[in-house]
Amino acid sequence: MINKNSKVIVIDWGTTNFRAFLLDSNNELISETAANIGLLSINDGNFARALASILEKWQPDYKAMPIIMAGMVGSAKGWHNVDYVNCPMSAGDLCHSLFNFQLPWGPEALIVPGVSYTSSIGKDVMRGEEIQIFGLASLLKAHQFEAVFPGTHSKHVVFEQGQILSFATYMTGELFSILDKHSILASEKADKHEFSSTAFYRGINDAQDGQLTHRLFLARTHMLFAQIQESEVADYISGMLIGHELQSKVGQKVAIVGSEHLNERYLLACKHMNIQATAYDGNDCFVAGVKEIVLNCRESS
Repeated sequence: MINKNSKVIVIDWGTTNFRAFLLDSNNELISETAANIGLLSINDGNFARALASILEKWQPDYKAMPIIMAGMVGSAKGWHNVDYVNCPMSAGDLCHSLFNFQLPWGPEALIVPGVSYTSSIGKDVMRGEEIQIFGLASLLKAHQFEAVFPGTHSKHVVFEQGQILSFATYMTGELFSILDKHSILASEKADKHEFSSTAFYRGINDAQDGQLTHRLFLARTHMLFAQIQESEVADYISGMLIGHELQSKVGQKVAIVGSEHLNERYLLACKHMNIQATAYDGNDCFVAGVKEIVLNCRESS
């Protein structure tokens, strides 16, 4: 495991993104870097070579440091397929379930497992967000909260007694991308206008009866009959999908964790839907989560 006195490199390696963080022996962040080497760009499966090409430019002495990795790098399409840890689970549970292997240049590498949850309707999984969840808990100094993590596959998480108790995935971001770019609702003018809060709120309101696939066609008919402009269609669809996703949160208190752009959209939707929400930067939560995971790993060494 990780020596208590060593520097550690922690990597968030997803399908399309790569970020690396260097922590000192006190778990303080020294430096960080990012690169365009998501898993989709590793065509030959040579993850070690791709990783070394980044680290040797960023930290020339990387060959002496252990590495912890999180995200889709631990999936079936990643470096190693690491099994999921079942909910409820704590940061300590993650550390006890790390997958370890030796890097070609010597030090140990550890991959954080994903998390699974079994609900009444079936299985749900995530990889990477678990780090942000424990980071949010650290920043809030809280053992209980509910959080929404907007993204391609948005996550709704219940955190209790210092554990991830349950979560659910919503394909909001991916559906928006498909509808906005590859459907009859796609508009060439979507990227050429300022945000239309009127269309966004109208989409939220039209999503509330639960008939999503029927209501989505309103994006076309509203435009055909001049009730919204063609340039507003994307904002209307965005409002409808986010409004549909957040229906179960009405009247509740949630933390929103994501990028600035998505946080703004979700905060607007929450305010409109009577959901008490506070936004937190996803990068800040990831760094805080990294520190929590490394601390637990050092203590268990």
